Amino acid sequence: MKGWVWGLLAVAMLALGLAILPRGADALRLLAGPRDAAAVADYALAAKRPADYVREIDAAVAAKDEDLAASLLALADERGLELPPATREAVAAAEAEATARLAADAWNGFVTGEAPNEAALAGAVAGDLTGIGDVRDLYRQAEKYLSGEEIDPLLAGLSAVGLGVTAATIASAGMAIPARSGLSTLKAVKRAGRLSPALTRQLGTLAANAIDKRAIRGLATSLEGLGTDIATIGSKAGYRATLTTLAKAESVADVSMMAKLSQRFGKATRGALLLAGGALTFASVTASAAMWSISLMLWLAAALMGLTRLCWTLGRWLAPRPKPQPA
Repeated sequence: MKGWVWGLLAVAMLALGLAILPRGADALRLLAGPRDAAAVADYALAAKRPADYVREIDAAVAAKDEDLAASLLALADERGLELPPATREAVAAAEAEATARLAADAWNGFVTGEAPNEAALAGAVAGDLTGIGDVRDLYRQAEKYLSGEEIDPLLAGLSAVGLGVTAATIASAGMAIPARSGLSTLKAVKRAGRLSPALTRQLGTLAANAIDKRAIRGLATSLEGLGTDIATIGSKAGYRATLTTLAKAESVADVSMMAKLSQRFGKATRGALLLAGGALTFASVTASAAMWSISLMLWLAAALMGLTRLCWTLGRWLAPRPKPQPA
């Protein structure tokens, strides 16, 4: 084969390697390492480029979701991606507009327990920490019962358990605050009708089965654990990430998984979920990871063959065989 043909093949192999090597290495790390949601998200995000971030940030700003825009920006910074200054300015402006509403929203949350955003949630949690919020919600359920209206057993159960957690918070000098704030968040989401049907059914069953002291203690333990996970998501990833979790979670285990994910990505959690596609199970990326791993192996084999051929050619050029002497 002529030398220029080998040269073209070498250039093609190099260009192909530039595409295969990083994705193949990511795939091998995923297959060889931990296969949890954080690892799957890291693998999915490796294929995203700055343009993907800019597009989603622009959409979030247009939708007045400054939290998602800031989350995407934080994710881009974490991954060392350069975004246009105009994109950063748009996120800063959106966050400044939201900050102007903080005081009014916090007071509304304290008084009503409604929590459409982070500030209102802070007010609702403050009300529950004093016990006022839980007493208010139990009183409302009692009024419904006395007037013959249908009560919400889950909301009543959350409030009753919340009063116990509030007492534990006071007794433990604040050690139970994460569980307390998590339960307040759960109540606010339930009241707003944004708790996923599957999670509502699971928690409702727990509440309905709490008919003796042992069952009640089990319900309290389950809700406190859930509350702690919810508080973790809220403190690491923000309130809207918590809302998204509770609206889509199929079980308490899903909430626990999201708590672990938020510990990995922090404020960037919502952005990671959006860009990674949301289905962060190992099965969801198995085919892709296997394909890139096989592609990497094939490229390495071809590169090794090419390198062997190159070394053989160089050897012949540097040390040509002696020409046979005429007899």
